[in-house]
Amino acid sequence: MFKQDTQANVLIHRRTAIKGLAGLLLLACSSSCASPTSFTTTTPTPTATSRPSGSVIHVYRGHTDRVTTVAWSPDGRYIASGSLDKTVQIWNATTGEHSYTYHGHSAAVNAVAWSPDSGSIASGSEDQTVQVWNAATGVQSCTYQGHTGIVISVTWAPDGSRIASASQDQTVQVWDAMTGTPDFTYQGHTDVVDTVAWAPDGNHIASGSRDQTVQIWSTTPDTKSYIYRGHVNTVTTLAWSPDSSLIASGSLDKTAQVWKAATGARLYTYRGYNEAGASSNPAKGVLPNFILALAWSHHGERIAAVTQQYCSDECGTVLFWDATTGRNVSFYATTPVFALAWSPDDTCVVTATSSTLVQVSQVS
Repeated sequence: MFKQDTQANVLIHRRTAIKGLAGLLLLACSSSCASPTSFTTTTPTPTATSRPSGSVIHVYRGHTDRVTTVAWSPDGRYIASGSLDKTVQIWNATTGEHSYTYHGHSAAVNAVAWSPDSGSIASGSEDQTVQVWNAATGVQSCTYQGHTGIVISVTWAPDGSRIASASQDQTVQVWDAMTGTPDFTYQGHTDVVDTVAWAPDGNHIASGSRDQTVQIWSTTPDTKSYIYRGHVNTVTTLAWSPDSSLIASGSLDKTAQVWKAATGARLYTYRGYNEAGASSNPAKGVLPNFILALAWSHHGERIAAVTQQYCSDECGTVLFWDATTGRNVSFYATTPVFALAWSPDDTCVVTATSSTLVQVSQVS
């Protein structure tokens, strides 16, 4: 589907044109999303299975077109979802009740990100803007118009002072979150930049591109720390470990790789579970296809990923694995998934599923 000579057109809409992704199948657990969790130290035994009854806490149905992006507020109270319907909708993470709909964009919304204090949202759109606004009232504080292509990814500095936005125009631009005043433009990539992530310690930014690299750079202008060249296709998604020492990168080369941010030394490449068995029988394992989204749990124990799998444009897989060892538990389903994010306490995941729906599910 994503041939090299058509990537530039297809991946512009990588969050919006993905039709064939997996449903999230999670084991029901006794704790709620607001309660603390602990993780077993035993090696999990991944098994393809159907969604267990009770794992889905609630389903949000407010959008009128495909949901492309989701984000959980750092305080755990609300979820933001962006859509092809040009809106960002805020809703209660516990009850699923609608809180506010933002109508500021004139085209599809590709990215949403909460400020560290949970008070504001930055939303990036195909209208080539990033808009920063109050999550409770929708009052806009600034609109950033520095890009010359659609905005694909946004990330806040951990102190909330700045925002970095990645674009089809091959740049990452860093700017003041309150005023929209440009700080500097990073131009190290030679192709569209599909993903950007600010390190939790605030010292570095990682950006992934169709030039097949991940570039780690300082938050001061023109300071490049490291270029990671482990992938052989477009880098679609990035996630930092909570201590800022490691990066997980996902790619159209069908791998997720975990490596040291300072040196690029690879810890492991995630290629699925029981590859030999899965190649002949999907019920016996998981062979990841294009890795389209990654999220590192806030406590650092697990990584979740969305991948296309087996059924072409009709189904896929959401994968969960141990962030240190690569050992995983995965669940196969026929319900498409388009985006995902962890709850702050790591007990739940929010996923954009079945086109216009968003689900909150418990993770065991």
